[in-house]
Amino acid sequence: MKKSIVSIATAFTVLAAASAMAEYPEKNIEVIVPFSAGGGNDTFVRALQPLLEEKLDTDIVVRNIAGGGGAVGLTRAVASDPDGYTLAAASNALQTLEAMGNVAFTSEDFDFIAKVLEEPYVVAVSGDSEFDSLEAMVTAAQEGRSVQVGVSGVGSSAHIAAVAFSDAADVEFNIIPYPGGSETISAAMGGHVDGVVLGGAELRSPLQSGRLKALGMSYEERSDSLPDVPTFKEEGYDLSLTVWRGIAGPKGLPDNVKETWVSAIEEIMAEGSFQETADNLGLDIAPLYGDELDEFITTSAQIMREAAGDLAQ
Repeated sequence: MKKSIVSIATAFTVLAAASAMAEYPEKNIEVIVPFSAGGGNDTFVRALQPLLEEKLDTDIVVRNIAGGGGAVGLTRAVASDPDGYTLAAASNALQTLEAMGNVAFTSEDFDFIAKVLEEPYVVAVSGDSEFDSLEAMVTAAQEGRSVQVGVSGVGSSAHIAAVAFSDAADVEFNIIPYPGGSETISAAMGGHVDGVVLGGAELRSPLQSGRLKALGMSYEERSDSLPDVPTFKEEGYDLSLTVWRGIAGPKGLPDNVKETWVSAIEEIMAEGSFQETADNLGLDIAPLYGDELDEFITTSAQIMREAAGDLAQ
């Protein structure tokens, strides 16, 4: 009789666990954006928010926790219970922090649910620059000229990408960090630097106006948003990097949580309702999930660590 009671109790426990899993989500879900409102990661999450709320049948609460280049918000996210109710807007900023040694966590402390958007790093120069190709810019540096390249922020992902390109080209650029993207762009347009390395979306307006011209970009293949810009690899430089945005949570997320989110995002992407938003932001929809996403995260984190080199603490 005692054995039967234990068996019944065990059965109820299993059924209760299965029921709890099946009912996710049962309450509001908080998504931490580790930057101030209005930035790229914030815009990405808030554009997805109403579409996700419809698919998940719950409210998505977006919480901006800025500081430390994303470190404060991501630290809060990774320390949360892995129950699917506290997630984060993830991006290559996470890998930048890891590569620079600025945080206690690594990519392996997160479960990555989806990569949704990406954009390339772009090498651009002023519209009237003497450089009309990456080769011309690299040759000038090889000949001993101090080629000044502006980036946004010391130790930022753009800074590391600029170092990675100089390594791939086997030259040394004089890399000059500015407080942000707008200041970097202004420096290039004003002739204070020879070129810049920034995300493609950030450069979209000055490129369209002709105030800047793009010489190359970091995708594996050409971008639909920049179809006339050659890749680094096309130009003979073995480097492929992306600025990406997605969703992640602390390590240990239940499978049903990941499956629920992936299903919702897949449906949104298939319906095409997010395409116009991506186009307006100058970003490319490039979803990845599961093993492919894990491989992407591992590879890009390794590239960032290698490129950070002496920049890291």
